[in-house]
Amino acid sequence: MNINFNFDLYRINIQDADDFFYEKTMPRARTDEHIVKILAESSQQKFDQPQETRSATYEWGIRAFYHTKTHQREIATILLARSTISKDGYIVTDEGLSPASSSAFPPPASGMLLIFDLQRHLVAVEHTGELSQTAWKDFAEKIIGNAALDLGFASSIELEPVPSEDEIINLFKSFDRIVRLKLTLRIPNPELTRYTRSLFEDLKNSNLREYTQDMKNPNGISKDENARPFASASLADQGYKKGEVLIEGNRDGTFEKVRSGNIAARGSISKLKDFIRGLNANTKTKEAQRIIAAITAEIDRIHPKDEMKNES
Repeated sequence: MNINFNFDLYRINIQDADDFFYEKTMPRARTDEHIVKILAESSQQKFDQPQETRSATYEWGIRAFYHTKTHQREIATILLARSTISKDGYIVTDEGLSPASSSAFPPPASGMLLIFDLQRHLVAVEHTGELSQTAWKDFAEKIIGNAALDLGFASSIELEPVPSEDEIINLFKSFDRIVRLKLTLRIPNPELTRYTRSLFEDLKNSNLREYTQDMKNPNGISKDENARPFASASLADQGYKKGEVLIEGNRDGTFEKVRSGNIAARGSISKLKDFIRGLNANTKTKEAQRIIAAITAEIDRIHPKDEMKNES
């Protein structure tokens, strides 16, 4: 049966350690080679993380790292898995049902594939019914962070939801008057557009890698496309942000306070899900190359580059 491979889109952001003790003794992760090295390291069992809830004990781990370069893109993949070590429930006894904790060996597990598009610094995170509503992101980042630290880096990799195309910009434009725009920008390796280039160069020249802005004016901040508020919203729209974007102001005669940017754009590939999960074993086949091309094409469709928008 041909099951669609559905994914949510995230941006790779490199987060430096806040502890200044590391500044002179440990290197910062900056290049694609650093990212690949950290992902490869994270697939070791020693970085697995336990999780305990009121009714179950789980263990999260990264496995099946793979890295390949094709004429279309350079990609890396990892499989994030959650094993169920034990789970509370009911068992059948002679008297009926009794509460108990059960376990199995080896423990059953669920997994989700993460496909890193290193050319665009975007990540297609498989959307699954079992794991997508869990704390998968927290555990993935913790595992990757521990691997980066083990390699001697004073940086780690964090994943930030990339909203649907122009979601934040369209929200920005929908206000008749904006009295407040609050957001935090992060600028590791942005795909620059005509709106964001000058802002990026300003932050780069100022040696800033994270910048929280809380712009306010009761008479309304500028909505001009060449002004700072629009550039900031554009950069956040690309996923180079930390957390949500807050916009307050008047729209259609009503004062509104809207938060945006926390829901990732959704993509879908009409291919066998199991085959996509097995890319590392099948990558040399022609079908695998077509699937890689389909995945990157879907990434480009739901989050086109600025020049792609100009061509459409």
